[in-house]
Amino acid sequence: MRPFVNPAFTGPVILGNPNQWFNPAAFLGPPNNSGFDGNLGRDTLIGPGLGTWDLSFLKDTALRERLRLQFRAELFNLLNRANFNTPNAIAFTPGGVSPTAGVITSTSTTARQIQFGVKLLW
Repeated sequence: MRPFVNPAFTGPVILGNPNQWFNPAAFLGPPNNSGFDGNLGRDTLIGPGLGTWDLSFLKDTALRERLRLQFRAELFNLLNRANFNTPNAIAFTPGGVSPTAGVITSTSTTARQIQFGVKLLW
């Protein structure tokens, strides 16, 4: 169920902090057992973005006429940027505001990874 927009709320809705990505005070929960969705539009809140740089180097070395050695280095998430998952979207529980509303508990990518490879081509 979608919540209602709190008309009395002033201030930023998106806080941008992994401990609380959005401010749940900006919304009002629907009345119990009302069966109605709130007036907040679908896909209104925007989660954290995703940014990653991958880089690859390749070097071919001729050993003989038909024999080559290939060295490869691959770097994933080169800048080691923390890419957060979407926040917990459940803002209201039957008892009121959920304590985990807007909390981000994981990342969507891993830390920087580097791998090397050698291949013999004939």
